[in-house]
Amino acid sequence: MIITTASVESGISAEALAARLREHRKSGVFRAVVAPPALETAAHDAGLAFIALDAGSARTKSQFLGLLGRTLSFPNWFGRNWDALEDCLTDASWMPESGLVIRAEGFHSFAEADPDGFAILLDIFKTSAEYWRGEGRAFWTLFVGAPAADLELPVLIV
Repeated sequence: MIITTASVESGISAEALAARLREHRKSGVFRAVVAPPALETAAHDAGLAFIALDAGSARTKSQFLGLLGRTLSFPNWFGRNWDALEDCLTDASWMPESGLVIRAEGFHSFAEADPDGFAILLDIFKTSAEYWRGEGRAFWTLFVGAPAADLELPVLIV
């Protein structure tokens, strides 16, 4: 099933979503206009950490990376630059679970203010997901909200 407004309203079960999230080989960076209500429960049921990122106040690279670092509880050595972000996302010694689900909302302010920076951010998330798939761990990022419809990302399929 493709996650659309109608499918969310009809209720994707936490069990079906958890089964999908356990499939680390299919993890990656996705979009959805509406986040599945059961996403957090499904992530925990799948044994994954769940992070809700509300980036509505971030308009600059520094603000976005600072918010991301705080929200994900990155180590003190995180330097608020693209290389440091990639290092943190591919060195999950700071992450206790067997994988991660990030629900990103409010990203459009940063995407509009710095489209090149946002493109780099998406590439880093994609590279990180690919790395963790190779390590047998799930790394899911779901960009949600009306602006997500315009992103060149696949729609999450359950």
